[in-house]
Amino acid sequence: MKKQGAFTLIELLVVIAIIALLMGILIPALTRAREYARQTTCRANLRSYGLAMAMYLGDWEGKFPRAGYALVGEEEPYANYPMQCRWHDTRYPARGPFWPYIKQDKIHLCPTFKNLANTFGENHPGHDPSIPVVPYYSFSINVYLGYEFGGLADVSKDPLTTNNNDKRGARSIGEITRNKAEVFFATEENLWYRPGCKFILNDNSMCGDGRDWYGTYHGVSANRKNQGTANAVFIDGHVQKVRSALGDDEHDTTEMEFGHFEKYAWPFKAPPRNAPSRSH
Repeated sequence: MKKQGAFTLIELLVVIAIIALLMGILIPALTRAREYARQTTCRANLRSYGLAMAMYLGDWEGKFPRAGYALVGEEEPYANYPMQCRWHDTRYPARGPFWPYIKQDKIHLCPTFKNLANTFGENHPGHDPSIPVVPYYSFSINVYLGYEFGGLADVSKDPLTTNNNDKRGARSIGEITRNKAEVFFATEENLWYRPGCKFILNDNSMCGDGRDWYGTYHGVSANRKNQGTANAVFIDGHVQKVRSALGDDEHDTTEMEFGHFEKYAWPFKAPPRNAPSRSH
């Protein structure tokens, strides 16, 4: 009986090439599957935000929580506090009025964001090395919901006074005049700057007037992290994928509302009388 010989070099190279080809096909597919699972969880968490919003409105006569203090209770626990670290500073746990409406801490955190934070969270702008990166929230609430801005005695001097409203936002759901499916309640921001973006995730407020923009990290690779999308929950409770109005060209205002607003941030049909400069 003829003895089976060992693999020849050519046969071995063919086997290696087939394995490499299969890995090249399977690894991207597995990566996409993992990201799809993270996005599914992220959207489910935001749906929980929508339900919690409805419960909060029911308990507080239709009034929204103040965005900057909805989750954390205080934005700056002490003078000169490194604000960019607030989302991962567990020394000062969240205790804002909206937090109790969602009992499970993990609902406040998108798995994709957590993965990014674990990878390069210590490199985020303004990081204080003495504060460990332990992310516990990643969603921001629309700053134009929940309270009046400015507090100016003469509302005519308020740059965001609308044509038919004497306040810079909608304190209650009854004050929203835009379609409630077109006004977001909570969304995601980035951990890093990008051209035309002056602020990152540093508090619970998403200021859609050109100061803050939707996140861009879903559905992208590490070297294309500004090309992706974010998720947002809207006043009517639905969750959808959103793409930032701030594109690769910071001077392109095609997708921006009122020339430099993020999409779906402004709660009124009437546009802002005098929208602030993006340099603010």
